[in-house]
Amino acid sequence: MTTAERRREKLKNAVLYFVQQDKTVGLTKLMKLLFYLDFRLYRATGESLTGETYEAWDFGPVPADVWRELRHNEDAGMNLKEVVKSIHVTPDPRDEAAGIKLCALPKAKFSDYYFTGREVQELKNISEMFKDLSAVLVVKAAHTRNDPWDITLKKIGAKAPIDYDLALEGMDDAGKAYIHEVRDDARMMEALFG
Repeated sequence: MTTAERRREKLKNAVLYFVQQDKTVGLTKLMKLLFYLDFRLYRATGESLTGETYEAWDFGPVPADVWRELRHNEDAGMNLKEVVKSIHVTPDPRDEAAGIKLCALPKAKFSDYYFTGREVQELKNISEMFKDLSAVLVVKAAHTRNDPWDITLKKIGAKAPIDYDLALEGMDDAGKAYIHEVRDDARMMEALFG
C-alpha cells in the first residue's frame, strides 16, 4: 500500500470517527476538526495525518478537496462517500454554521489499523475537546489571531494554501530543526518505499 493510499484510509477513518463520536459534527465543524488534527500532529511529529492541503478561506481553514467531495459531491479520490453522507438541513438560528449535517453510513466501521498510537490519541483529544460544541464556537476557536490561518489570510490572502510550518510558530530553533529533520526523514522513506 502506498503512502497516498494509507493517508486516504486515515482520512476516511478520521472523518468517520469524528462523525460517530459527536452528533453535532456537520461539514463546517469537520473542516476545523481536521485542521486541528493535522496541524497539532505536524507540530508534534513533523507529519500531518491526512497530508491534505488547507486553504485560508474567509471563514477559516479548509481542506478544500475534502470540502468539495462532501459538499459538492466532486470526486477528489478520497472515497469519503463510502463512510459518510451529507444531509442538507435548515440552518439552526443558534448555529448558522451548521448547514450541512454529516451522518455515518450504517455499515461503516471505524478502524485504527492505519494509525499510530499517537495519532489515535490526538484523534480522541480533538474529538473530546470540541465534543457537543456548536459549529459557531468551533469556527470562532479556529479564528485565533496569529494562528496559521490568520497569518496566511493576512500575508497572502484568501484561498491561499496554509503552510504547515506555521504550526511551529513559537517553538525555539532547536525544536523547529528537530521537527524538520523528522519530517525530512519521513519524506525520504516515503520516496524510497512509496
